[in-house]
Amino acid sequence: MPETFKPSELVDAQRRLSDYVLDQAHQIEQRLFFGWEPAYDAPEKYRELCEAFAVSHREGRPLPVSNENSSSVVFGSPDVNMAYRYVHDVAHVEQGLSFSSPDEFTLARWLMRRFERAGFSRDDLEWHLFEADAVGQVVFYAVTKQYVGDQLQFALDCVRHGLNTGIYLEMERQQ
Repeated sequence: MPETFKPSELVDAQRRLSDYVLDQAHQIEQRLFFGWEPAYDAPEKYRELCEAFAVSHREGRPLPVSNENSSSVVFGSPDVNMAYRYVHDVAHVEQGLSFSSPDEFTLARWLMRRFERAGFSRDDLEWHLFEADAVGQVVFYAVTKQYVGDQLQFALDCVRHGLNTGIYLEMERQQ
């Protein structure tokens, strides 16, 4: 992956990534018969997520997903970021994976494999953006017990300099 890319290439990659995420979210919504809604009080613990999922499944109400930390995101807009959180949260429940760091890492790898099966590869800028968001943020949290502040800047640092350096740069920003 080149360390530099044109702004138009980033916009195109974000659009393709957003299209993928929205397609996945809508497929899940059609399969489960419930969607998602942004919420400041979304489940923060695995047990709470499982309970909210059960209520949504039983009553057809949208699953609450966190609307926090969505001002600067990889997916191009906060709305698509929340659709990704829906995909991610549903996968937690359906895969039986908790919020522990090992389970989060397993889930991130599972999401990456699905992304690759959809036709994306390491040659694609969007693959590297998604890896930074899915895998990089999990590793960052496991190391620091903090969430990434500026998700887009974090992803761009990871794309340009690799995950290790991207994580280190985010640690420096948060000191």
